[in-house]
Amino acid sequence: MSFDDEVRKHLHDTGEQVTLTPGLVETVRVRAAVRARRRRRIFSGLSTLAVLAIAGGLVTVFVGGTDQDRYSTEIAERAEQSVDNEESGGELTQNSDSQPLVASASPTYETVPPSGDNESEGAAVSRSDPGSEEWTAVSSPVPGATTKYIYSGDTVVARVGSQWFVRDESSWRELDLPNSLEVIAIDLGVGEEFLRVAGWLGEDLCNRKLVVQIREADRWQQYEIPDQLAQGLVSSVSAARLRVTDHELALSRIEEIAVNPVCLLQSLGIDAVEAEIVGDLIYATDPKAGRVIHSLNKFGPLEAQEFITNGPIERSVLVRSTDGRKWTTAPLPDNRITEIGIVDGIVMIEDIEHTVHDGQRIKRTEVNPSDSEQLIDAFVTSSGMTMLFQRDEKIWIQDISGEHLLDRKSDDTVLWGRLGRVGAVVTMTLETQQGQTLLMLSE
Repeated sequence: MSFDDEVRKHLHDTGEQVTLTPGLVETVRVRAAVRARRRRRIFSGLSTLAVLAIAGGLVTVFVGGTDQDRYSTEIAERAEQSVDNEESGGELTQNSDSQPLVASASPTYETVPPSGDNESEGAAVSRSDPGSEEWTAVSSPVPGATTKYIYSGDTVVARVGSQWFVRDESSWRELDLPNSLEVIAIDLGVGEEFLRVAGWLGEDLCNRKLVVQIREADRWQQYEIPDQLAQGLVSSVSAARLRVTDHELALSRIEEIAVNPVCLLQSLGIDAVEAEIVGDLIYATDPKAGRVIHSLNKFGPLEAQEFITNGPIERSVLVRSTDGRKWTTAPLPDNRITEIGIVDGIVMIEDIEHTVHDGQRIKRTEVNPSDSEQLIDAFVTSSGMTMLFQRDEKIWIQDISGEHLLDRKSDDTVLWGRLGRVGAVVTMTLETQQGQTLLMLSE
């Protein structure tokens, strides 16, 4: 009796009512062969496992059982997995009609999400909704260097030492500034041909001038801000903001005022290369006479006396002028740089009641989130309002996706923040004890 007859007899005996065709019988034949191969592989795998178990038992006797048992178990699992893989491979063989057997499209294993260890370091915003917008850190124009960021118009300016860069959508471009000027603030106009800068002119610390230079096309125009300090005092500016319109120039700055003994002697007509003040005496080096000592008492009353007694004083001031010739100076209440914005062509100063950006002046009490201790900044776009505020002694952000706590992967606390934009993209500058970080909102 042939194999086909045996199959037909088996189907008849079991009551199967099937139309028997050569193709169907051949399919049964193929599957029977696959099952036979599977049984042989299983028996082979069991034999391998038996050999490994015997070897593992011998090693356990001589070495110890704990580690070897775990090792044997791992080998057995791998052997079993190998047998399963071979079985699955056998199921995907083609039949006699060269028709491939289709495997299931849905995986039977659990997909493990990728690790987040490769995420960029720096500031980040906590998000509970994985589909929400994300704040991503923007690399500094000079990676690794201390960078300070300033918003001006629809862009952000970065300062690294004496270098200044402007953000052009996805890259940084270094600004072409006057070589003779020690720049302390920049205001970008409309188009690359417009540039406004404020800084110190001159290398002599005792005689340098604070000026504002405005470039329109290839022509520069300069305005001098008069020095209102007493003789012998010098200013060291740590931060500044500049805004220039057709009707006004405004400069906000934080500076340290201190007495310089060399400048003090020069203001009194005494030449000195270097000098230091010790008590009531000035020890100086005369370019001709060498080391000389001067008594402060013989100079009579000095307007800089309080700085000699109390040391340097930090202050924040605002100077402004409508024509570039007559300047008015006003002290500011704290030592944090005061933001300046241009709203409808008028220079606006940020204060306790209002937060100011170029084109926006927002009253803090009208947008302050509930339960917040202080509104730090608010910024309006076509998508809605974004706000930085303080709650529970931590900095939070509220945007179109809700409220989120600002955190940092390096665990340094966020101290302050400032909102702005680069073109149509909303950005944010965060300040920590480690420095500043620029973030950009991305979908």
